[in-house]
Amino acid sequence: MPNTRSALRAMRKAERRRKQNQAHLSRMRTFLKRARAALEKAAKGLVSLEEAQRAVFKACRIIDKTAGKGIIKKGAAARYKSRLMRKLNALIHQKAVVEAA
Repeated sequence: MPNTRSALRAMRKAERRRKQNQAHLSRMRTFLKRARAALEKAAKGLVSLEEAQRAVFKACRIIDKTAGKGIIKKGAAARYKSRLMRKLNALIHQKAVVEAA
């Protein structure tokens, strides 16, 4: 336990921040999961490509917000977005090749 009143207040503040950060991180992971699932479904033809694209863009927006709050680092945010966009672009390219043939 903290020894001073200011340390007690700091402990309460840190706990509030921890819970808030945990919520933001959980939200980001949920949107990442949804985007990956949408990409998988679009690859199988169960969902339209536009719907998968919307899911990826929404996930990117949430990732940027999480990084902006300092909950994840900028490099980690860039990595998550890069991996999502790489999958999306591969899917778009694959659909274009199939349509051209």
